[in-house]
Amino acid sequence: MKKWPEEAYEWYREACEMFNYPAGPYGEQVKALIASGDTVLDLGCGIGAASVMMSPWCKRVIALDQDENALRCLTDKAQKSGISNIETAHESWPLSQSIKADVVIALHVAQVMRSFSNLKLVFESANKGGFIACQSPVSRQDEPFWELKEDLGITPNYEKCDNGCYIKGALEALGASVTCKKNIYEFGQPLKTQEEAVRFISWQIDANDSMAQIIKKHLDRYVVKVDGGYLVPITRQTCGISFFRA
Repeated sequence: MKKWPEEAYEWYREACEMFNYPAGPYGEQVKALIASGDTVLDLGCGIGAASVMMSPWCKRVIALDQDENALRCLTDKAQKSGISNIETAHESWPLSQSIKADVVIALHVAQVMRSFSNLKLVFESANKGGFIACQSPVSRQDEPFWELKEDLGITPNYEKCDNGCYIKGALEALGASVTCKKNIYEFGQPLKTQEEAVRFISWQIDANDSMAQIIKKHLDRYVVKVDGGYLVPITRQTCGISFFRA
């Protein structure tokens, strides 16, 4: 799991608010799976943007993540928002003992997507079905910061894909009915200063400290001025995979 710097939790929260994430790209698909009496497992919940989104739609959300800092962000958000039906669980996936839920949601959780045995655990944990979101293939020009990576000698992820077709096939092999939808949406990063933009981009591309001046030199390629600060525009391309148990 990529380590998050302390300020990244606030970065992510601000991006979710600005770009209506995850409701924008995934809300309609996820809501269609959930009934008011359901228990929903938000697997790899992070700061809980999906948990908060789903909380009005169901009876109970179990928000599971291995990052204690992220779970604290979620607990704080739930308390401030008066949300009482989110239960946090500090666990690593796969679990030593499975958690059963009516619906299982996993948004960009690497441990789920890259193993048939873990996909099987997700399927078996869901009484009704679930939703998995993953990165879809991107071309060289579509990958964020590809020119900067080349300038710095960082290996780009051209054609990076979390293999939604494999996920779909694995779930179908387990007996699920599966539907897929490609999503293209804006999910950039609002930032307060240019120095913060340098830190954000450095984190995104796994740059080391010695590369900061080069990144700063090329900021105009990737950062635009907006009211009250700056924005790093990023277009995301993902697959939304809904599955239903027979």
